[in-house]
Amino acid sequence: TLDPSPLSTGTLVLQQTVQQRRTRHRCQPADNNSAFHSSLVLILMRGLPGSGKSTLARELLSTGPSGLILSTDDYFAHGHAYCFDPDHLGAAHEWNQSRAKNAMHDGRSPIIIDNTNIQAWEMKPYVRMALERGYKVEFCEPDTLWKFDPYELEKRNKHGVPQEKIAQMMDRFSFPISIDIVMSSQEPLHVNQRRRPEQPEMMRKDFH
Repeated sequence: TLDPSPLSTGTLVLQQTVQQRRTRHRCQPADNNSAFHSSLVLILMRGLPGSGKSTLARELLSTGPSGLILSTDDYFAHGHAYCFDPDHLGAAHEWNQSRAKNAMHDGRSPIIIDNTNIQAWEMKPYVRMALERGYKVEFCEPDTLWKFDPYELEKRNKHGVPQEKIAQMMDRFSFPISIDIVMSSQEPLHVNQRRRPEQPEMMRKDFH
């Protein structure tokens, strides 16, 4: 039963529609995967903050011999502290994409991108490099009961994202999703303009 109290009517309709159309499977193989048989896999996690996305990512880590999880959030992690700075978000995404490219060059699998990946264009750099490197692509989401409940997600997410922000993110959630949809998507102009030419911090972080 859906509780309409924390949501606008428009968001409630979106929530019902997405839930009705969602399959019960956690992972959706991309539509290009039948074209070749590869043991190399890129998994793109999708989910709102607090939905259980990172927990599922850790469970999927053991599905391959040399898997690793790459999250843009790692850019803002300093020891046990998390210091998000929106001014550095463009640099953080490029840093994580660079890590994914290096991991593919090394043949790591599965490579799990643990970002919210709300909109199709956010996944385009990863999908493009996966296709170039012969990686299969999967889109994975948690199947938790609260994954589209902003009230519960506010309580569960570890970075303090408020209910109103989560509801806005849910309004932008791209569904359905596929390789073609991702590759035909366009990055918004304001995001492109946010990127800066000088990003020295990108080079000082690396994965293990």
